[in-house]
Amino acid sequence: MFSKICIFIVFFTYHPIKVTQGEVPPTQYHHYEELVESLKKINEEWPKLTRLYTLSEKTISGRELWVLQISTDANNKRTDLKPMVKYIANMHGNEPVGREMMLALPEYLLRTYADGVDQDIKNLIENTDIHIMPSMNPDGFERSEMGICSGYDHKSGRTNNNQVDLNRNFPSWDDLEKPVNALYKKVEPETRAVMRWILENPFVLSINYHDGAVVANYPYDDSDAPEGQISRTPDHDLFNQLSKVYASNHEDMFKGSGLCNNDKFANGITNGAQWYIVEGGMQDFNYLFSNAFELTIELSCCKYPLEDSLPAQWKKNKNSMVKFLQSVHMGVKGMVWDANNNPIKGARIRVEGNDKLIMTSEQGEYWRLLLPGTYRIRAEAPNGESSVNQYVTVNENKVLRLDFTVDQPVDSSIAFDSSTASSAGIDITTTSSAGSIDSQGQIASLICLYGPVAVCSAVQSAVKYWWS
Repeated sequence: MFSKICIFIVFFTYHPIKVTQGEVPPTQYHHYEELVESLKKINEEWPKLTRLYTLSEKTISGRELWVLQISTDANNKRTDLKPMVKYIANMHGNEPVGREMMLALPEYLLRTYADGVDQDIKNLIENTDIHIMPSMNPDGFERSEMGICSGYDHKSGRTNNNQVDLNRNFPSWDDLEKPVNALYKKVEPETRAVMRWILENPFVLSINYHDGAVVANYPYDDSDAPEGQISRTPDHDLFNQLSKVYASNHEDMFKGSGLCNNDKFANGITNGAQWYIVEGGMQDFNYLFSNAFELTIELSCCKYPLEDSLPAQWKKNKNSMVKFLQSVHMGVKGMVWDANNNPIKGARIRVEGNDKLIMTSEQGEYWRLLLPGTYRIRAEAPNGESSVNQYVTVNENKVLRLDFTVDQPVDSSIAFDSSTASSAGIDITTTSSAGSIDSQGQIASLICLYGPVAVCSAVQSAVKYWWS
């Protein structure tokens, strides 16, 4: 009897969820009207730090896709070079754990910021533009049923109300050269609204929350090779590290095994295609068609667990959600100017040896996530002119300010062509910026691409002299 009592006491004292100041752990699932009401209450309580908005289209059943913005600029123009991050949950309607995390996270961030004690949260709120979408598929959620741990058909709530799996509905790398307007016509309203949101905003970092496993999954999801093989992006090592940021700060994701059935994921992370191939997934779309680097995070072995599991899920994921947000402040960021100090929209930021191009925003800003190391980077204006190559050393947990000036004033009559999908994302030609070498800027650019920086500078000066 005594031993049984002791065992009970140890069990009881080990498992309670500790709540720190500022936390409001989730305790229930919110149906659509309740979710909207919760978002409105957060916005009403923190009107100077939040903005509540909806995307451009409604779901098949007429529900809005709501987003909560958290930023000191929420009601004003975004401060130049403040990076945008987005968290999206409940893309599959019957996978709602992330949906509830996305209501608890804003409460935690805002209350902690108001307390003024946690300097990390203070820096995060003041220097980051955070956008949170609790549900991308509210129609599917209303069909789903709590306690059902699997389900892949329409009845389960996985799909939208047109019976389409939204995570198989995005354009893929086969669509890179197609006009964006043509791509919009091929997809569901929910997908189209999110595509437009992604393409019209310079998001830098992103998470897509799912359930059915416990792992951090990174691109590519798609592959031309057989399943089980890694499908590498040009930023494979960076994605690997970003995945480890989430998994290593999670209470048990980092273990990688012994969590869900027979799943075994080294360090709690996996390349998407190595796990299983997904064509038309949202995380690949982000990387291929925009500046955003997105992970897919699987939170729970059971797709729709009972409500009593939610406080524990919050405790497991809280640090990971915050640390991942902080990861946006890494690598380099800056402005691209023309010779008259005008910001250049649509300039390409090229890192030598990496085919992934980052495009400047409407304000001429860019953010380039990079691991610690030394890089050679340049900017290329829409008219084909290039800046001088710059060597930079990136340090851990810091973001370096690196501005570029393109030598020639940009001809305003040469507009950046955003009508085709290949205008952003991967450089499918994998060549330098110029098609020919007739102009002075193009000659200098080609030499600077391959030559030492000292030679680059000398050649640029000579070219300017002889062609002036």
